[in-house]
Amino acid sequence: MMRYLGYPLHKTKTGLLIVKIRTKKIPPLGSVVVKRNMRKIGSIMDIIGPITEPYAVVRLLRKDINHELLSSPLYYILPKRKLRKRKRR
Repeated sequence: MMRYLGYPLHKTKTGLLIVKIRTKKIPPLGSVVVKRNMRKIGSIMDIIGPITEPYAVVRLLRKDINHELLSSPLYYILPKRKLRKRKRR
C-alpha cells in the first residue's frame, strides 16, 4: 500500500535526499520510497527535526538524481514484517 510522504527539499553533499514529511503519521525506518509510477527511489534511513515538522533522510539507490525528482511528490511503502519462528516445546 502506497502512502504519501511529501516533496524533496534538497540533496546533501553525501548523496542523501531530505524530504519534508507532509503526513501526520511518521513513516517507519526502512520504508521504501517510490515515485507515483512505483519506481523505487531509495529507503528511509532516519527521521530528523522537530516533532511538529519532521524530515525524512532518504538513502538513494542511485546517486545521480535529476531535477524532475526534486519537483515530484514521493510516496512510501511500509516494510514487510518479519515472521518470528516459534520454539517447539
